[in-house]
Amino acid sequence: MSIRDFNWSPEEKKIARTAFDKAYKKEMTEINNELKKRIKNSDDLQKIWSIHDYLSKRRNEIDKKYDYRYSVLITVFATLLTEGYLKEKDLEGLSENKLNAIKFLSQ
Repeated sequence: MSIRDFNWSPEEKKIARTAFDKAYKKEMTEINNELKKRIKNSDDLQKIWSIHDYLSKRRNEIDKKYDYRYSVLITVFATLLTEGYLKEKDLEGLSENKLNAIKFLSQ
């Protein structure tokens, strides 16, 4: 069975949505905090463009990373676990097969 072929129960879908949203919010808060820091320290008008570049880069990363299709969620969760935006406890309640796949891919 491929990781793209996992079936998601209604309960697992709720757990997945909660974990996904938690990670997204955590990363967006991180970006917001960095943005505030950069704005606060930008007395030079040229720094505005570096802020724009930073936001463009992060937007691109976020758009690629946060894909809520069930066929790719295992990989998304592995990435979020590796990057520290999720903890294993955030995924409790998913099937053992899914958890094992996520842990394997996050190593």
